[in-house]
Amino acid sequence: HHARPSEIVAPPYSKPLDLLSKVKGIEIVSLTRPDECCGFGGTFSVFEPAVSAKMGYDKVTDQARAGAAYVVSADSS
Repeated sequence: HHARPSEIVAPPYSKPLDLLSKVKGIEIVSLTRPDECCGFGGTFSVFEPAVSAKMGYDKVTDQARAGAAYVVSADSS
């Protein structure tokens, strides 16, 4: 019995990256912490607003440091 590749063992966010890599003229930049949460977790952001805001600032700082002009995500939040 051989394990099949899955989204869990594949590189994180591989499906959106695969689609974006097909866009002509796009340059994809890598974040220092792609695994780090943006801080918006529904009620988490309401009950822990200071922590949520700090996490958001950290995420935006990482995106700016990478030189991202746009942020693309499959996460609706």
